[in-house]
Amino acid sequence: MPSRRRVHSLARLVVVALLLAVAMPSGAEELASLLQRIEAAYGAVGKLTTIRQSGRTVSRLRGEGTMERLWAAPDRFRIRLGYASETEVRSMAAGRAWQGSVDKSGPFLQAMQLQAARSQLPWNLMAIEHTALLGSRIAEDGSTVHTLVLVLESPLRLLVEVDDATARVRRSIGTGIGDMQFITEYRDFRHIGGHLVATREEHYAMGRHIGHSIIEQLDFPADPGDGAFLPPQ
Repeated sequence: MPSRRRVHSLARLVVVALLLAVAMPSGAEELASLLQRIEAAYGAVGKLTTIRQSGRTVSRLRGEGTMERLWAAPDRFRIRLGYASETEVRSMAAGRAWQGSVDKSGPFLQAMQLQAARSQLPWNLMAIEHTALLGSRIAEDGSTVHTLVLVLESPLRLLVEVDDATARVRRSIGTGIGDMQFITEYRDFRHIGGHLVATREEHYAMGRHIGHSIIEQLDFPADPGDGAFLPPQ
């Protein structure tokens, strides 16, 4: 796990990186080259409109259950978690969010926006107007790691760490909800339907491990329409 000081330092550098991006053409070329390598590693999807992921989730508080995530352009998202005791559905559309049929806002909506951005990785990084190269570092294992920043609705940011050798996303760090930080580590890469997938995601909130997800299926279906993201009537 990264130290809190390191994550805060990365977050403080986001604004500086964005200001410098226009003035550093070599940085822009480096970013474009890295994005090309990422797309080649994961597989191209063309114009991204819909992503569906399904599998299992393990929560330290609620146990094991089924999981399905559905994202559709421009900002619609739904996650369904089926535990033995209950099924929870959280959804988002047109700047609104719901937990079941309950209208939610504030930090809940922002957390949904961060989760939706994570669910689109790595293909949402290809929108260069929203992505900047923050810098590079040598990790503890000696590998080179590049940090990208994906600019979301202010003040939300998603920091994305990419391994230089493989062009795979190793970790994402969601910031912008007060002092809260949501970290996901990506492991067990496999090919599903012609695309590279991190089939295991380890989830952390405020430095605490809260569970993991297993991705078993990934596809890019037709847009299901707004009704798929609205709460039950």
